[in-house]
Amino acid sequence: MKINYFFRAYNSHQISIEKLFDIIIKSIEEKGVKTYKIVNPYNFSFVSMFRSMLYFRKNQAQINHITGDIHWASLFLDANRTVLTIHDLVGLEQMKGVKRKLYFLLWVYLPIRKLKYITAISEKTKQEIVNLIPWSKDKITVIPNCVSIEINKKDEVKEISDIPNILIVGTRQNKNIDRVFRALKGLNIHLTIVGNLSTIQEMYLMENKFKYDNLVGITESELLKCYQKAHILCFVSVYEGFGLPILEAQAQNCCVITSDLSPMNEVAGEGALLVNPYSVESIRSAIKDLINNKEERQRLTLLGKKNVVKYSVENVANLYIKLYFKILSKS
Repeated sequence: MKINYFFRAYNSHQISIEKLFDIIIKSIEEKGVKTYKIVNPYNFSFVSMFRSMLYFRKNQAQINHITGDIHWASLFLDANRTVLTIHDLVGLEQMKGVKRKLYFLLWVYLPIRKLKYITAISEKTKQEIVNLIPWSKDKITVIPNCVSIEINKKDEVKEISDIPNILIVGTRQNKNIDRVFRALKGLNIHLTIVGNLSTIQEMYLMENKFKYDNLVGITESELLKCYQKAHILCFVSVYEGFGLPILEAQAQNCCVITSDLSPMNEVAGEGALLVNPYSVESIRSAIKDLINNKEERQRLTLLGKKNVVKYSVENVANLYIKLYFKILSKS
């Protein structure tokens, strides 16, 4: 079996899909499958899109797999042996007018209409697609993201001997960090924030005398250390396609507070304290409860480690291989 994986043009600021599939592809290769990466050689524009489609068309294999973002690449690929992975539809939510209609046509409707095989990274993403295109339901297989960070083999509960270290990963608007800041105001904690802060956010933290570190552009090993040092991950997003930091924290015995919204509550399993992300009081109460309750931290740590095994690289790679063999049997 030969699989060609189609990637968007390289952008140093957008590498999450690339990192995810690099790990999955490595696992698939270890099972004796031949794989090739086909990276879009043209930076995106509507003019270059047609050139990209022609390039992709010339580089097909037994199985073609579009890894995400460039959904429109499917329009020039064989419908019977092409898989499209959809991570989320946040782009559609952010657009209006003509741009939204064009995006819907090229990124959602036409690719889904043409292809026989779609994967979504969560039930939430699948439901968003089905809400827009009801007849697409039977085409969609949910295959979750895998946890790429190493899993700590020790089931140990982190002691809070001095000041609790609260971790925030991601600072985009959907991450809801302004409410987290308000929830943490006045608490004796140290805050580690991964991602760019706005000037207003920095001023708020300084004015309210927060003890904090702000890390930007860190490596995978540096992120791993953040999880290892943190007592609690506060990941209370109002929108996610998946929510990988939940699993990364669970893998490192870091307690998780996350939103009682799909897909975060699905990804976390029983290994997280769920809150109303729109309620500052709900977030604050959960943080205080975990800081003061070692037994609850222990319970969530053990359940989190149990949960993260389901999202191992090998398990996710096997789900994709199962789909590939299904395609081959029908083509």
